[in-house]
Amino acid sequence: MTSNYVSSDLDYIGSLSALTTFQGSPNAFWMSLAETIRLQTDAVSIWLVWRPQSDDTEPWKPLAQAPLSAQPVLADNLSLTVLSQMYRDGGAIVKLTGSGQTHGIVQLQTADQRQQVILIADISRSPNHEKILTKLMGYVCVPQSFDAMRQAKSGAHDAKRLAQTLESMGRVLDSKHFDQAALTFVNDLSERFACEAVSLSWRGFDGLRLRATSHSDKIDRRSEATSLLEEAGQEALTLGKEVMTPPSEQNLRNNAHENYDKMVMPGHMFSLPMFNKDGKNSEVELGVVILERQRKQFSTAEQWALRLYCEMAIGPLFWHAQNSKWFIVRLGREIARSIPIALKPRSIAGRILFSVIILSIIGVIFVPVPFRLSATAVLKTDATAYVGASYDGFIESSDIILGSTVNKGDIMFTLNTVELTLERNALIAELAQSNRDAEIRRALNQLSEMQVALSKADELRAKLLKVDHKLLSAEAKAPISGVVVEGEPAKKIGEGVRRGESQITIAALSPFYVEAAVSERDLSFLKYGQAVELTLLARPEDSFEMTVDRAIPAPEVQDADNVFPVRMTTPETETKWWLPGMTGVVKISAGNRPIWWIASRSLVDYLRLLFWY
Repeated sequence: MTSNYVSSDLDYIGSLSALTTFQGSPNAFWMSLAETIRLQTDAVSIWLVWRPQSDDTEPWKPLAQAPLSAQPVLADNLSLTVLSQMYRDGGAIVKLTGSGQTHGIVQLQTADQRQQVILIADISRSPNHEKILTKLMGYVCVPQSFDAMRQAKSGAHDAKRLAQTLESMGRVLDSKHFDQAALTFVNDLSERFACEAVSLSWRGFDGLRLRATSHSDKIDRRSEATSLLEEAGQEALTLGKEVMTPPSEQNLRNNAHENYDKMVMPGHMFSLPMFNKDGKNSEVELGVVILERQRKQFSTAEQWALRLYCEMAIGPLFWHAQNSKWFIVRLGREIARSIPIALKPRSIAGRILFSVIILSIIGVIFVPVPFRLSATAVLKTDATAYVGASYDGFIESSDIILGSTVNKGDIMFTLNTVELTLERNALIAELAQSNRDAEIRRALNQLSEMQVALSKADELRAKLLKVDHKLLSAEAKAPISGVVVEGEPAKKIGEGVRRGESQITIAALSPFYVEAAVSERDLSFLKYGQAVELTLLARPEDSFEMTVDRAIPAPEVQDADNVFPVRMTTPETETKWWLPGMTGVVKISAGNRPIWWIASRSLVDYLRLLFWY
């Protein structure tokens, strides 16, 4: 008795292990699960039903049953209400009144959480229902284990295939040009899928052309087989789908593939078109990969793997194809790509008009146009006067500020004369005393003392003259007529001034001249008498004509550029609103030059200095 139980338990455990490691398809697994449970529990019938997890109102659908001749369980024997109650409880034994049948019901766990799977066993002829239910509960996790094992194997296989694909794409990317990349790609496909020949045809200016054949460095473009292979690739591109030879359905006929098959007899042929997305999200034809194999037809898994290879190879191959073309072609492509979509021509007339516009623009850049040099300019005057104090003192009064217009002889400022007046009175008293001393010495016949007194009197007279001169020059006067451009003595009342220091700068209102700061790189274009056009910032709408007079050899650094002052002749017309110090821009005419030369001269000069040519 005990040995029978042990043997039964070992069979039960073995059945669980066998189902967990089942190698077949899911449909075969469910059938095997139902049959195994029927045998282990000695049940009359086993049913497996399922429905979506998210909808409890969805009717239960049959999944598998054992034996196959058993009646449908959901017809009359068991209601949906009982199944719903069981699903909430996790497992139950249900005895149907009237029919005398007993059912064991459990919920099976699967890896897909979106579905509910129920196991129903007719255990009417089993004496120990609780023991049977316990065995049934042992199969609850078997479907989940089967799914986990199956996904692990599938994931490992897919990971290996993806790793091989990435390795192949790495070799394609490392290629130096398109032909080498294409040959590497077809050789990898031939090795991975055991093909006798793999070819790649790629779209060019003259249509689809064979670019690479596995294990062959040269392509015989004059052979009939090459022509038929290109026609087969064009047929696949035109159909926009994969083509297999011989076809899986008898009503599918592909003339180009059949012609190639009759001539070469490759056995089995599989063509995969390659498309790319453009900026408008539409498909652009790139090329076709054609695989030939004698041994057997390409399976569904191999077709899926080939699609993966081709999808991943589109980017690297397209990149190599674009960058293997001539520089002029690549430059034109980049320029065309940068043009906004709204400006791109869409019709033949538009393309013709666009070409005419481009040719016109190219022609225009060779037409000579006036070449003018630009430089900053300032209005200056030759008549400038500086007014300062004639002696050290303090400013007593003044009405002069910046911008004041003065005439020649006008008082600019007055110095304080109190100390000078006191000094003058003291000198007059000392002079009178010296004269009396001289008369006294003369009366006493003291000639030497008389001479000393007379000399001291002469010294006092000289000092008196000096003081009188200072008093006369206490009023600083304008030496010329003009406008005050520097100094504001009216704001410095009481401030001390020193002799020789300029306090006011007066600039005459005429005549004016223009001085431009011309860059050193433009001096070679300057000539005497060149026409010049002046525009001042005060009135940019007005312009004044003049000519170049001379360049002054007194360079200065202005805005990190070495500039030379260039003096212009007196303007032909002057206006009353001109003031010294006004700035503007001059345009110096330097003849005619082509537009391309004007646009590139700075770059050419820089390259000449850089490379010394």
